[in-house]
Amino acid sequence: MLKSDARDELERLYRSRTPRSAEAMTRARRYMVRGLTRGWGYHRPYPLVAKRGEGPYLVDLDDNRYVDLANNGLSLIHGHAFPPVVEALRAAAGRGSGWLVPSEEQIEFAQMLCERIAVFERVRFTNSGTESGMLAMKVARASTGRAAVLKSIDGFHGSFDDLEVGLYDRPEEPGRVYLAPFGDAEAFEQKLEEHGDEIAAVVLEPLLFSGLVTKAPPGFLRRVQEAAQRAGALFVLDDCLMLRLAEGGSTERFAIGDPDITCLGKWVGGGLPVGAITASKELMRPFDLEQEGSLYHGGSFNGNLLGSVAGTIAVRDLTAAEIARIDAQTTRLREGLAESAQRLGVPIRTSGVGSVFGLYVLDSPDGEIDWKASRLLHLAAVNHDVYYGTGGEFGLCTATSDDEVEEALAGLSGALADLARESAAVGAV
Repeated sequence: MLKSDARDELERLYRSRTPRSAEAMTRARRYMVRGLTRGWGYHRPYPLVAKRGEGPYLVDLDDNRYVDLANNGLSLIHGHAFPPVVEALRAAAGRGSGWLVPSEEQIEFAQMLCERIAVFERVRFTNSGTESGMLAMKVARASTGRAAVLKSIDGFHGSFDDLEVGLYDRPEEPGRVYLAPFGDAEAFEQKLEEHGDEIAAVVLEPLLFSGLVTKAPPGFLRRVQEAAQRAGALFVLDDCLMLRLAEGGSTERFAIGDPDITCLGKWVGGGLPVGAITASKELMRPFDLEQEGSLYHGGSFNGNLLGSVAGTIAVRDLTAAEIARIDAQTTRLREGLAESAQRLGVPIRTSGVGSVFGLYVLDSPDGEIDWKASRLLHLAAVNHDVYYGTGGEFGLCTATSDDEVEEALAGLSGALADLARESAAVGAV
C-alpha cells in the first residue's frame, strides 16, 4: 500500500526535472486534446516533450536523457536515427519522396519481404498498420462474400472502427464484429460454429499487446486457425509488432500454419510510416484491375520511395543473430527486475515473449495488478532516466547494448526502491 501523497512527491520531482516539457505541453493543449494527437502516450502530470532520439536514448527539451525501452510503441526496431537509414534517406531525399509510378526501391522492398518469408507471395503496401488492417478486411470480405469479423477482446489492430470493437469496453456488433477472449480457443471455436456463415475473417495478433501483455497458450493460435478454415473464414495474422520475434516472423516463432493474410506495420518502415498486407498470389489477384470484379486500392504514398528505402534496410538488418541478442538482453532485464523487486519487497509480474514484455505492480504476491502503483512505477522510472510504455509495455531495440541494459536495470531498480519506501512509510504510520 502506498502513501496517499506518493504521487504528489513523484510528480514534484518530475516537474522539477521537466519544466520545458511542462511549458510546451501547456501550449500543445491549446491546439490538441490533452496536447496529444494519438491515444497512447499520455501520463500524469503531462508527457515528456522530445527534442531528439539517439540510438537507444530519448532526449527531452530539458536535455534529460532516457534509456528508451518503448521505441515509439515498438516502431523503431533499430532505435532512433539508425545510421544506415539516415544515410540512405539523405541520399534518396533529393530524388523526391513519392511518385505515381513504382520505383526500383519499392520493387526491391517487396522482393526482400517475399524472399525472406516464403508465405509472402504478393505484397500490397499501405502507410500504416491501421491501413493494413482495413485492407485485409476489404480483401477478406470480397473473397468470402461475408461481412463479419471475429477478433479478441482487447486486441488492437489499428484505428479502424470495426477492429476497435472489443477495446475500451466496446461490445460486439452482431453481424459485423464478434468477440472472444484471447487465449480461449474454445470460445473462438464456439463463435465460429454459431456465426461461421457470417464471418469473413478471424484477426489475431500472436501476443496480445494492448491492455495487458499476454502470451498465447500452447496450441491456441493453431486451433483458432483450423476453426477458421473449417468455417470458410480467412485467418488474418496481425504481425505488425511481432514480426520482430524471428526472421520468419510469427509463423516461425509460434509454429503457426500459413495465414491467409498477414498485416505488417510499425517497425517494418524503418522509422517511417509504412504498412503492408501479404498473401498468396491467388488471394491478391483481385487487385489486378484488368480482370472482372477487381478491387480498387488507392494510396498516394503506398510504397513511396523514402519508406521503401528505410524499410528495406530495417528488414535487412534484423537478422537472427540480432534477434537472439536482444531476446537475451530482455531476459537479463526481466530477471534483474524480479531480483530487485523481491529484494525490495515490491510484488511485480512480467509477461511476454522474446524482446517484448509488460511490467506490472501487484497488490500482493500472486495477487492482482495494482494499476495505480503500476502507473506510479512508470513515473518513478522516468525520474530515474528510463522510459517505457505508459501502460507498462517494453520492447528492446538492436541499438541497445549490454551497458544500456544495465543502466536501465539500475534506473528501474531505483524506481522500485521509491515505491518500496512509500509502502514502508505507510506501514510505519
